[in-house]
Amino acid sequence: MEAGRGVASILTVWGCALALMMFAPGTASQATRTVHVSSILIKPYLQHLDVNGSTEYDGYIQELLEEVGRLTNVDFKIHSLNTVYGALVDGSWTGLVGDVVNKKVELVAAPLTMTSSRNKVLDFSVPFQDFGPVIVMRRPRNEQPSFGERFSRIFAPLSHSVWLMALVAYFITSVVLYIICHCNPYEWRHLYRDGQATYREGESFTCMNAFWFMMSTWMLQGFVRAPRSLGGRLVVTFWWMFIIAFLLTYTASLANLLRVGPSSMDDEHYSRILNFEDLAKQTEVSYGFLGGGSTETYFKNAKVPHLKTIWSQVNKRKTATSSTEKGIEKVRNSPDSRPFAFIMESSMAKYMLRQEPCNLYMVSDLTVSGAYALAYLPGWDLARQVDEALLIMRENGTLKLLEDRWFRGQCEGNIVDPTYWEKMKGTPFYPVDLGSFSGALVILLAGVVAGSLVTVLEIIIFKKAELAEDEATLPMKTSNKQEEQNKIKADNQLGINESVTDV
Repeated sequence: MEAGRGVASILTVWGCALALMMFAPGTASQATRTVHVSSILIKPYLQHLDVNGSTEYDGYIQELLEEVGRLTNVDFKIHSLNTVYGALVDGSWTGLVGDVVNKKVELVAAPLTMTSSRNKVLDFSVPFQDFGPVIVMRRPRNEQPSFGERFSRIFAPLSHSVWLMALVAYFITSVVLYIICHCNPYEWRHLYRDGQATYREGESFTCMNAFWFMMSTWMLQGFVRAPRSLGGRLVVTFWWMFIIAFLLTYTASLANLLRVGPSSMDDEHYSRILNFEDLAKQTEVSYGFLGGGSTETYFKNAKVPHLKTIWSQVNKRKTATSSTEKGIEKVRNSPDSRPFAFIMESSMAKYMLRQEPCNLYMVSDLTVSGAYALAYLPGWDLARQVDEALLIMRENGTLKLLEDRWFRGQCEGNIVDPTYWEKMKGTPFYPVDLGSFSGALVILLAGVVAGSLVTVLEIIIFKKAELAEDEATLPMKTSNKQEEQNKIKADNQLGINESVTDV
C-alpha cells in the first residue's frame, strides 16, 4: 500500500514538471520565433558594440527589444540599418518605413514618430516614449570680452543716433558761433580793428578757436575769453544748457549700465526667447530643424500663425539640417553675435543636453505632441502580444528604468522652465535713444536760432547808430573840409605871387 502511494507521488511530481515545461516560455517544447527588425544608429537608442571582434548592438532600443522578447518568447534580431526614418517620395516610401512596406523586415524598432501619413501604410504599437518639440540653444559663453568690446562699452549708455546728432550739433553750433563772432560789430575782431582791443583779443574766435572753445566747454575745462555780443552769448548759453543735459543723461545711463552689469546685454538673445512664439517674432537668432523628419512635418502642417512663420523662415533660409548631430553641433559652434537655435523632439534633446560640455539648454511649453512606437504592417500576427508586453513594461516601470539608464549624462539642470528667465532676469538696460534726447537738441536749436536773429539785429542797430553819428558830425566835417580847401587855395596863391616878384 505504501509502495503504491510512493509511486503515485512520483508520477504526480513528474506530471507537474512536464506540464510546466510544456507551457513555460523559452523552453524546447515551444519554438522561439525570430523577427527581423530594421532600426537606425543614433545615440542613445542604438549603437554598435564590439564583442570579441563581432559587431553587436547596444542601447535603449536593444534593451527594449530584449525585454519585449522575454515577455513574448520572440527573438528580435536587427536585420538592417537605415539612415532616414522614412518619407513618401514620388509615391514610394523610403527609410525605415520603406523597409517594412517592402517586406524587408517585419518590424521597425527606432525613435519613429507616429504620424497620420505613416499610419496609412503601417500600424503602430503602444507608444514607448512621448515627446514634444523644444528649442535647444547654447548658453552664453561668458568669455573675457575683447579690448574692442570693452572699449565700445564707453559709448553704450547712449545710442548711436544720439552720438551722431551730438557731433552734428557740435559742428553746427561751432560754425554759427564763428560766423557771429566774425560778423557781429560788437565782437573782439571789430574792436581790434578799431584799435579798442589787443591782437590776442581780436584772435579769440577765429574758426579754429571757435571749435576749440565749444570743445573745451563740452569737457568742462572752462575758457579764457567769452563772446562780447549778445547774439554770441545767447548761443554759448544754450550750448551750456545742452552740455549739462548731455552729461547728466550720459552719467545716469552709465550708472544704470554699471548696475545691470555686462551679462544682461550678452544674455539678451537667450533670455528673450521663452517659447516658439518668441522665436518667431525675433530676427537676431537663426533657427532650424531636422529636414525630412516628423518635426518638419509638424511645422509644415501647423495652422497656428507663429508655427507657420517658423516653417516659412526655415524654408526660406535653408537652415534645416541633415541630422540631429549636425544641428546640435551648429548650436554649440554658433557665435554670440548670431546664435543658432535647433528645434527638435524633447526625448532626444534630453540626452543631447546632458552630454558635455554642458553648454546647452532647452525651452518650450513642454506639451506632448507626439510619441515613438514600434511599427509593422497591418494584420501582423504578433501585434497584440507586443502591445501587451509594452503595456506591462509601462505599468511596472520598466520603460522608466530604461529611459533613466540610457538618457542620463554628466550635465544636469538644462531643462529650463519658461518662467526661469523672468525670475532670474534683472531690470534690462536700454541705451538712451534719440527720442528721449530730442528735448536737449530742440533747446540747442532754439538757442542757435535766437543768437543768429539777435546778431542780425545787432548788425542793423550798429549800422543805424553809425549812420546817425555820421549825420551829426557831417556839418563840422564839411566846415573843416572847406577851411582846408581855402587854406590850400591861399597857399597856392602865395606861391604864385612869390614867383612873380622873383621875376
